[in-house]
Amino acid sequence: MEKGKGAASLLVIVCAAFLLLLGSGVGGEFRTEKNWAEAVRNQGTQNPGVSVHPSFVTQHELSTALAKGSTDPTFIDGRIISVVIPHHLVADRLIVNAMAALARQEPRLVIVVGPNHFNKGGKVITGASGWQTPAGILPSEENLVKHLIEKGLAVADEEVLAQEHSIGALVPFIKHFLPESKILPVILHHDVSIREVDALLSGLAPFMDEKAVLIASVDFSHYLTRSEAQAKDLETLEVMRNFDYATLLRLNNDYVDSPISLATAFRLAEKEGIRTFTILDNTNSGIIMQNDTIETTSYFTLMFTQK
Repeated sequence: MEKGKGAASLLVIVCAAFLLLLGSGVGGEFRTEKNWAEAVRNQGTQNPGVSVHPSFVTQHELSTALAKGSTDPTFIDGRIISVVIPHHLVADRLIVNAMAALARQEPRLVIVVGPNHFNKGGKVITGASGWQTPAGILPSEENLVKHLIEKGLAVADEEVLAQEHSIGALVPFIKHFLPESKILPVILHHDVSIREVDALLSGLAPFMDEKAVLIASVDFSHYLTRSEAQAKDLETLEVMRNFDYATLLRLNNDYVDSPISLATAFRLAEKEGIRTFTILDNTNSGIIMQNDTIETTSYFTLMFTQK
């Protein structure tokens, strides 16, 4: 009887582990924005008082992504001011190649601005907790977090921040490529205005020396066919080339998941006198996965440089 109970218990554990692997999408290939968001809503939330948040990337996923990166990272001529990088793990090759190019500059402060996908909490959220990654803990720049809160430019909300994959998906790559850096995580509601972004950038200005960089964590068109996504990306590219904020902020999920996060990278570059950018890559999940029938997400990696 006892042996039967032991065997049954072992079977339950094995089945549970198998289902967990299926749900997590090992390697990042099976995660979509829809099922990832559902998984985050259902996961256990960390206590708001904890000092470290979990990242959204496993050691296996990180190793798989790093193996896809170029052996000869793109050389960027000049100081990189801001970058646009996807947070969807299907685009892991793009993330790796962009981070490898940024690593040549060795920034010590990485400001990551991304969407608040669930639109929870305050309009502009930050937090002082570090992030546990496969390569160790990526600490937050606590003094800058405190500065933004004291200036009324952001609110601290560790619980909402811990659930946000626009931050959690990128921190392992930041820690791997920039092991000595600190992060300032910022997530934005969908209705944050350009005026509020300008105020945020003004608050950040005293900290934006040659060892600082801003990453806009942004995915582009969602849930379209491969060809539809490519067509929308061409329209978005025209808007971006013109620094057309009025049109950019009217774009919906067919074009970009967080127009205001994207605008933050452009606005910072423009304040530095930069009106052009380098496109490192542009593709979509249909192309990456060689599947014309799936609902896609599209991606750009962009860099704004000061000569």
